Amino acid sequence: MDLYVIIALGMELALAIFLLWHEKLINSPRRFLIPALLIVLITLVKASLLDFESNDYLDFLAPWTQFFRDYGFKGLGYDLGNYNPPYMYLLWLFSLFPVNELYLIKLTSLLFDILLAWAGMKLLSIVTESRAGLLTCFFALLLLPTFIINGAKWAQCDSIYSFFGVFSIYLALTDRPRASMACIAASLAFKLQAVFIMPVFVILLMAKKFKLKHFLIFPAAYIIYMLPAMAAGRPFMSVMTLYFSQAATVGDAMNYNSPAFTSLLEYINNPRQLSELLIAAAVLFMLLVFIYAFSVRDKLDAALIIGFTALLVIGIPYLLPHMHDRYFYLAGTAAVILACINPKFFLMPILAELASLHCYLAYFSRHYIVHPRYGGMAMLLVLSMAIVYVVTYKKTDNNPVN
Repeated sequence: MDLYVIIALGMELALAIFLLWHEKLINSPRRFLIPALLIVLITLVKASLLDFESNDYLDFLAPWTQFFRDYGFKGLGYDLGNYNPPYMYLLWLFSLFPVNELYLIKLTSLLFDILLAWAGMKLLSIVTESRAGLLTCFFALLLLPTFIINGAKWAQCDSIYSFFGVFSIYLALTDRPRASMACIAASLAFKLQAVFIMPVFVILLMAKKFKLKHFLIFPAAYIIYMLPAMAAGRPFMSVMTLYFSQAATVGDAMNYNSPAFTSLLEYINNPRQLSELLIAAAVLFMLLVFIYAFSVRDKLDAALIIGFTALLVIGIPYLLPHMHDRYFYLAGTAAVILACINPKFFLMPILAELASLHCYLAYFSRHYIVHPRYGGMAMLLVLSMAIVYVVTYKKTDNNPVN
């Protein structure tokens, strides 16, 4: 491993410690040792995975980076791959350095692992000031095996869009609607899977955390994020419609190794018809969530809104067809935060993690440890618990919306 990688890992380790210190969670020698040792341990585990080259890296990320080495900044003007321009900006930036892009890609994901853990902890801090709860949330989000695998081994970037998505909810609940809109636009700019969390903004509107005029910030920010690609020569309509073209190439398989509802099905006679029904079911589910949220709008404090967030980021990908193994990243994040709000729901993150982990392991080993349906059943239980949390929630003075 090159010296610059060791230095970068050390800087990320220092950042994690600094964030905890800044939040006054390790502001004394007695409180410092165990969290610092845990961060060091997590960093070492991730460092041990950095040399692994996944098929996604070999087939896509490495060739795309080489493309930018060959074409430079003008390469951003080409319709390359199926990632939106902001992630391609990173690959272009990595191409400028005479070093192995594998490390740069993974180190970036590891940086956002830390930022996501911090954002989840900040979101939780609106509801509770418990040091134990906040530290549990932070380290749970760093220690989830799927999260470690996602960035450090697989070289995926799900922590990036998830960070912007979770942080946008925190900004909204702390009365920063403009920054929140810019943040959720960044989430979508990086990955289409941000659509799983975006419906929460309808509920935030019900909670009067936004005015309608604030929603104009979203398209403006999104266009700004696309400007470098357009400056490189990519047509406006190309960057604005990339996700629509992606939808047309989603494939015919009802399930791409995910713990979604379709993993429960053995035989599918009419995939197209079922696909349309499941999309309709996901839309209906979302509408029912909105209707119920409106009916309890007087109780919409931070803890309940986080519950609705969990309900949507779990339920929408669970019902949709053509889901992939990594599409429950936000679901795992929300499950951890919800369990830290109410420990009675401690099984939520455990089941969510088991449901996704067996899919991750199947990707690397090319076989399932257990039948895929068990992942779907576990995620159904997670969704059921999110419903129970929302329906049985009682507002108290201990969890206001700041």
